[in-house]
Amino acid sequence: MRLRLSLNQNHRETGFTLVELMIVLVIMGLMASIVVLSFPDGSNDLEQDAQKFAARTAALRDNAILQSRPMAVQVTPSGYSFLERRKGTWSVIEDKPFRSTDWSDGVTAAVGDTGPMLISFESTGLPSDRAEVQLSYKEFARNIVIAPMGDVQLAGSGETP
Repeated sequence: MRLRLSLNQNHRETGFTLVELMIVLVIMGLMASIVVLSFPDGSNDLEQDAQKFAARTAALRDNAILQSRPMAVQVTPSGYSFLERRKGTWSVIEDKPFRSTDWSDGVTAAVGDTGPMLISFESTGLPSDRAEVQLSYKEFARNIVIAPMGDVQLAGSGETP
């Protein structure tokens, strides 16, 4: 017995099925969202500046302990610099990684009306006071908190109210 398989030669498929169209639309939507999310909005610069500042401030605290010398970070709206206490006066440190640094374009620090903010660390690594530095870029803000025990932490990501 032979099994004969017959194919209808007259039947032709043209066009796309609804499922195929839906898959193409989903793929195009995902690609479009990736493109939109990859446009720089400045908040990435804000995040990088905040992380870099927090890491360098924590390194300064550790350096104050290692050298048994008071050290400080001075924050201005346009950037920050690191200081060390020598012979009764504050001197700017210009050695890596403690060189003076400007914030990225559009990023500013809120320092208040009193001028530059000075956050000092004793030779034990403890700060003189709890401090909080707020960086902002357009409607985005990021806070760096120096806790009473000397911990440097990032806080407050997202849009400002």
